[in-house]
Amino acid sequence: MSIRQGLSLVLATFVLAITSTVVMAEEGTVRATAAWQGEGRFFQVQEKLALFVGAFEGTMFVETQKGDLDTAKLLCPGMLEINLESGAQSGEGRCLLTGRSGDRVYAVWNCAGEHGDGCTGTFTLHGGTGKFQGITGNSKFQIRSDILAYVADLSEDSVEGSASGVAVWPALTYKIP
Repeated sequence: MSIRQGLSLVLATFVLAITSTVVMAEEGTVRATAAWQGEGRFFQVQEKLALFVGAFEGTMFVETQKGDLDTAKLLCPGMLEINLESGAQSGEGRCLLTGRSGDRVYAVWNCAGEHGDGCTGTFTLHGGTGKFQGITGNSKFQIRSDILAYVADLSEDSVEGSASGVAVWPALTYKIP
């Protein structure tokens, strides 16, 4: 093999390696929704203020029905503070999305709003496992729920309860290295 052929082979291997890396990277924007159920405990933390500490579970549906996160299992532990007089609410927590392959995506959420209008904020992707290793991204995020109905009559210091609702990600951007 001549030096010229050897250099050509090295250059072709290098170009193939770079092309393969670029092809493996993925990015996009999807619209997603999830119906969820929440279980936890409501605490009377002030006269007209309740705190929900628990977890919300459901299934994420991606509008295009493409990708491993369509029908992903959604588990989001967190806290939601509710003003019992005005209906104002704010919350924060984490989420674990488990795709069909078993690979996971980790996220952080926060929101603020009014009962009935929903709790709107941000949803930020912070890494994952398997094919989602190093994933990043974010979206505006809104949850709507019937949670105020469960805490309107907190006659004790704390009460176990449940709630249900829907979450919407209108434009969830993601990038997988």
